[in-house]
Amino acid sequence: MIDKKPFKKINAMSKMRFLKQSFFVIILLMLASACTYDFVEVSEPDPIDPTDTISFKTVVAPIFSDGNKCTACHSTGATPPDLTPDRAYGAIVPALVNTNDPEASSIYWFAHPQSETHEWKKYTQSEANIILGWIEQGAQNN
Repeated sequence: MIDKKPFKKINAMSKMRFLKQSFFVIILLMLASACTYDFVEVSEPDPIDPTDTISFKTVVAPIFSDGNKCTACHSTGATPPDLTPDRAYGAIVPALVNTNDPEASSIYWFAHPQSETHEWKKYTQSEANIILGWIEQGAQNN
């Protein structure tokens, strides 16, 4: 007569291995399906209307000071240029503005979203468009 106990032990071990592997696969599938990605389409900012006058005081200067964006470092007594609202124009014009070639203006390209400089804080594309438009209009202190 053949002893069936060793076969029962092997059969129980293979069932246990199968259950462990199945459990592992189920966990992997759950983890893989739990990952979701929200793709955000970034729309192009509206172009600046060249007939609208861009005010330095009410449109451009707030880009530098709102939310402590630029003035966190560029304030009175800190890293030049001083971009606080009352001193920004004098610090920018004419040193950082080139009205003959607006896109070459340091105040425009240095913190531009696509520049490789000033990695810590950058303009948004819309802010960069406003600054460029202001320079193209002659960089007036208005």
